[in-house]
Amino acid sequence: MQNFQLKLALLLISVIMIQCDSSMNQGVSNEEMLLVSFSTSAEETTINKPISFVGTTNNVESGIVSWQWDFADGAPIVFSKSTSHTFNFAGSFLVKLTVKSKSGKTAEYSKRILVKNDRLPEYGNLISIKEKLSMLYPKVMVAAHRGYTLDYPENSVESLLDAAVHNVNLTEIDVRLTLDNELVAMHDANTGRTTNQNVAVAEKTLKELKQLKLMHKGIVTNIAIPTLKEYLEAAKGKIYVAIDGSKLNTPFFFNKIYNTVAALNMIDMVLIYTTSAQSAESLLKIDKTVNILLGAGNATDYSNAVNLRPGAVVWHLSSSTLSPLYTNEPTKAGIKLWANAYVNSADVPPSAGRDPVISNLMDNQVSIIQTDYPSEIINFLKNQSLWLK
Repeated sequence: MQNFQLKLALLLISVIMIQCDSSMNQGVSNEEMLLVSFSTSAEETTINKPISFVGTTNNVESGIVSWQWDFADGAPIVFSKSTSHTFNFAGSFLVKLTVKSKSGKTAEYSKRILVKNDRLPEYGNLISIKEKLSMLYPKVMVAAHRGYTLDYPENSVESLLDAAVHNVNLTEIDVRLTLDNELVAMHDANTGRTTNQNVAVAEKTLKELKQLKLMHKGIVTNIAIPTLKEYLEAAKGKIYVAIDGSKLNTPFFFNKIYNTVAALNMIDMVLIYTTSAQSAESLLKIDKTVNILLGAGNATDYSNAVNLRPGAVVWHLSSSTLSPLYTNEPTKAGIKLWANAYVNSADVPPSAGRDPVISNLMDNQVSIIQTDYPSEIINFLKNQSLWLK
């Protein structure tokens, strides 16, 4: 009799526990995961045009205690099952919906929304960079390496403006992420070579880095480190920009670069450089109109560029790939070739006569030359009627 009573008591306890567990889960079994998704009225839109968002889960609606929408554009979190949102500036935004059930389970779902600018770009005296590139070869354009650095610090807004004053076609800028995920113009991981203090860019906030002063030829100036946004704003309508994004090959980094360019409506005034064909492909999946400058400076990178064909409009070659073996195929495919001359070099371009360095690039069908001596190279090309103004 006692054994029977004990078994009955255990059975009752088991039933009560099962009922409590069922009540807590509200439609989601103990083995079932909480899943969430959402639908949208559009996955590509233009600025200031609303999109509707509707969330769904595998749970009964009464079992969800929280719906949270993060639109990744700085807007406040929205707490509702369905909502409408308007993006006020262009970019690629990974919208995330997070839900929480009564039992404490959480689930997330994300979808990328592309927002384009429907206004015409402010080209100033320029044309679109794609149109300009179509005019190349045998004509050549010149890019100022880190800006026109004869009188101003590298990667400064002042060096950009001086490049424009000297009629240089493009200016190149190196970008890095700060501790608070802002994009700044800086080539090195540390600032010891270029500023009055030596700190790691990735370990300082933008506000902290703005306290530093750039140096020029060993002398401290009164010029602060610019953000990518500040640099691009100064360039708009004056000069094309090549953004070197090779310092970090992550989706977040390149999406941040893309959003900065897109928000300023400068997609067709900018080249974005990467040595990773995969990163180039991911950028083109975000927006197929992005102008990619793809590194193909060694046999491996060149092979990746050929095999993956991410749609880069320009390939960046080096001495290892500057030969007809490498230059014929992309040229036939309409890809323009970029190479360096007199970059970080003790050599100086000759003031007159033949220049074997530039001549070698021309022989290998290079049509964009990056250099620390843009005026000298432009004058050399002018004398041969090869510079594309």
